[in-house]
Amino acid sequence: MKVQFPVVGLLSGMLLFGCNSSENKVNSTDTVATENKSTAIPADATANTLSKADQKTVDLVKLKLTTMFKDELAKNLIDTPGRKFKFFEYDLNGDAKKEIFVGLTGSNFCGSGGCTMLLLSPEGELITRFTVVDYPIQISNTMTKGWKDLILHSNSKDHLMKFDGKAYPANPSIQPVYTANSSTSSVKGLDASDQLYTW
Repeated sequence: MKVQFPVVGLLSGMLLFGCNSSENKVNSTDTVATENKSTAIPADATANTLSKADQKTVDLVKLKLTTMFKDELAKNLIDTPGRKFKFFEYDLNGDAKKEIFVGLTGSNFCGSGGCTMLLLSPEGELITRFTVVDYPIQISNTMTKGWKDLILHSNSKDHLMKFDGKAYPANPSIQPVYTANSSTSSVKGLDASDQLYTW
């Protein structure tokens, strides 16, 4: 069901975030049944329909991105498409707190090899900054050092990413190729249907 908002609310939202959202072309949301609820926001969602928990995550990610890229922002080096992100939350280490995957977009963060993706702690601290990742990502049922293994698509292949006790490897394209069939035994996140937010 699509929610209609008055033009005044829409204009104030555009002024608040300072972007033109006409570039957001996404499909309907696919539902993933898992033991941990994923955060997949419908394509027609807006800040007015977010739960308090989702809005808190969006605000946390915006603050982190603004801080991480403050020099680039000050020099106006990040274009409008590059100032959008999508997020996906999942408890990777079984502590009942969800880590946050942040998918970046635009030519500043994406190229022919894939995009930059961040993995943040529930408090917004950077765990890993991944390069050359194609979305969606997959979370395996297997674990290494207490954290779920990740299956990231890069360089036209799936790669197995294992936690080393502090972080995951940053570049999936140089990690072992994952050849098992993961489609039935993994959770997907950062799908094309997930909502884009402006930071």
